[in-house]
Amino acid sequence: MLLRCPQCRLAYYRESGYFIGAMIIDYGVTSFLVAAVYLALLPMRNLTGFSVNTKIAAWLGFAVVVSLGLMRHSCSFWLALDFWIEPWAPA
Repeated sequence: MLLRCPQCRLAYYRESGYFIGAMIIDYGVTSFLVAAVYLALLPMRNLTGFSVNTKIAAWLGFAVVVSLGLMRHSCSFWLALDFWIEPWAPA
């Protein structure tokens, strides 16, 4: 991520630990998506001949990919939410 907006010079990093809320959002959305896909595929669990360890590795890989894919979006959502609640002037 850039340190500042190139147009308005708004700093994206306000303080240390600022994006903990974004990590919570990312974790919540990832958990919801993994659980929803798991529940949707639950009736078809016996169609593949994969072992339990292979299935766990696949679900873990899916969760990591989803979490990393949503990281930038959750950070920008957190930044926008914080700016909407408590606007601050660009430095």
